[in-house]
Amino acid sequence: MPTESLQRHGPFALSVPEIRLRIFEQLATHDLLNVALVCKTWSWLAIDRAWRITAFRLSWVLAPLVNCTPEQLQNCKNLDELLDCDDDQIVSAEQRDSDFTAKITHLIVDLSWEVAVAIDMSQLTSPFGGPFFPNLLSLEHDIDGAEFSDIDDEADMERWTPLLPHLVRPRLERLTLSFYAVIERVVEDNVRSLIHIAPRIHTFHVISHMNKLSPDYSAFRHLKWLRVGGYINYETWKRLASCPRLESISLLEGSWGLSIEAQPYSVTFPHVQTLSFDHCRDAEFVLALLRSTAMPALRTLEVKIPAYNSVALEAVRNKILGFVDGSLLLKDMVINVIVT
Repeated sequence: MPTESLQRHGPFALSVPEIRLRIFEQLATHDLLNVALVCKTWSWLAIDRAWRITAFRLSWVLAPLVNCTPEQLQNCKNLDELLDCDDDQIVSAEQRDSDFTAKITHLIVDLSWEVAVAIDMSQLTSPFGGPFFPNLLSLEHDIDGAEFSDIDDEADMERWTPLLPHLVRPRLERLTLSFYAVIERVVEDNVRSLIHIAPRIHTFHVISHMNKLSPDYSAFRHLKWLRVGGYINYETWKRLASCPRLESISLLEGSWGLSIEAQPYSVTFPHVQTLSFDHCRDAEFVLALLRSTAMPALRTLEVKIPAYNSVALEAVRNKILGFVDGSLLLKDMVINVIVT
């Protein structure tokens, strides 16, 4: 009986402090069993996209994971066997949907543009009227639109725009967005709306063509930003300085683009303690940014140089050290130059 099964195995399932749910576009339905077997450790749960774009219900996937022991999952040979249950069992599983998804605090969505614009977001509503993942604290959202970089179809924009707000929850604290070759305006509009939906976001990682970060992100404390295929604009850098709580900044790749001639120390980050440059290929990028920036609280400067450029390690290090030695504002900080 489903009730007996829940009583027997429920404490094992419901005692988990958090469940991390990963949605892979690449998974086919028949791969679900392999994913379920990984899930016996209750660390990562991966499911097919079918429950979002067809009538395939999330509860049908979760039911065997809640009701079965790890040994039963291990001995099960095919997905049909796992999902072979009568209507009463399905209803019982649906009744546990909200309890189960409430434990998912970390969500990773990995989609292509084709799938992203095809998703019917109404599928993300639970059978009981509430949203899935109500206690989501961390969201990583990756959409690869490289094959569609030349698309500027307003209809597709309208279909894709609601995607993020449907996934974001008010308690969200950490947001990672990886939007490759997706139209910049759409990314900016979505990010701007997210801040109002989830005002607690304090850690923001963005990988995209986005070049205009809004000054509205007053809660941000940690920022990681990769400006794909372009430069970090001086005006954008000034806008970032308006984030009053910003404590750490990590920049990945990029070059320094000056739309306005930067004056020495013309931008001030009063509370930033850590500044890091990942995948740094040009010391001049680091120096140009430091020359225009005052960071009175800065204690750690970290520069990571890719291994293929390790021959330039000493040159980069010497340039940075030379600049720091001549700067009264930067003398007391820790400097790490790392080959990655």
